[in-house]
Amino acid sequence: MAALQPPAPRLHNDVYPFIYPSKFRGSLQGKVALITGSAGAIGQAVAECFAVAGAKLVLVYNRTQPATKEHFTNLGAADVLAVQCNVAELRSCEELVRQVFSTIVQTLEAFGTVDILVNNAGANGLEPSPDSFMHDLAVNLHGPYYLMRLLMPGMRAQRSGCMLNITSRAGVLPNVPFSTSYHSSKAALINLTGCVQSEVDVDGLDGIHVYALHPGGVRSEMTLNKYKNATDSLPDHPDIATKLTQRVDGYNDSPYLNGMTCVALATGLARHVLRGRYFDVGQDLEDVLTSGAAAIKADPGLYTLHTRYLGTVPDSSGKVLDPPFAFPGF
Repeated sequence: MAALQPPAPRLHNDVYPFIYPSKFRGSLQGKVALITGSAGAIGQAVAECFAVAGAKLVLVYNRTQPATKEHFTNLGAADVLAVQCNVAELRSCEELVRQVFSTIVQTLEAFGTVDILVNNAGANGLEPSPDSFMHDLAVNLHGPYYLMRLLMPGMRAQRSGCMLNITSRAGVLPNVPFSTSYHSSKAALINLTGCVQSEVDVDGLDGIHVYALHPGGVRSEMTLNKYKNATDSLPDHPDIATKLTQRVDGYNDSPYLNGMTCVALATGLARHVLRGRYFDVGQDLEDVLTSGAAAIKADPGLYTLHTRYLGTVPDSSGKVLDPPFAFPGF
């Protein structure tokens, strides 16, 4: 008899009881959380949620500075440091990490090893040129990779840490026209997440857990700028431009839904179920961790990026070998 499928998780567009801020107040005291893209709608909400949890915040920005230190300490942050960094550049990321760990800078003396990394900075061009495509790829994929690699030694040394990569549902949707840089880079980031998790798992580092998250449909400045300019960007495809412009109407998710999901995951409550996986924050986390845990354990393909095939994919262990063929055969 086939195993019964668990009921579908409940869906949310805002903070719900399982991840209420009051439940996590002060839960991350003594932890250092580094958050990129901290000045945008999604990034600021993530920072505010970690502030409520009592973490020390390293707020990374490129051009627009984040909210004031007082804003976050009033919410409960133990300390706050804002650092400028272009995550698309390796040298800038190296300098960021140097500043965070340097005791020469007086304001950093209270900061130690980064316990939580939130790769949130993003770029989302519409029908980009080769140069803008490479820029989007650098921000969305190279930047997270740089910081994961730069901060992983510290997490390995203390055998604990959490990395949260803000990806997108775009990374699992196939064949979307004129969003090549965003969709391609987010799909790659989802796979990067799983690969990094497998590397620490091989070494038995159970205290290090990595996640890829779809943050929901949030009306961020980046999203609004992309879609409101669709008509100008795609003059030869007015129908597609109109559909893209209308997509914003469906972006009604609160950024705090993602922020509090990040906090909940950072506490480690899901690390034995969702580590290394892609999770859509619109799904009820409690439902997934309870009724869905057994199904995820039984099916390694759940909450991962993969391709479906007709039949099975032959591999070296089960492939029936064809008779040798003498090329070209004529």
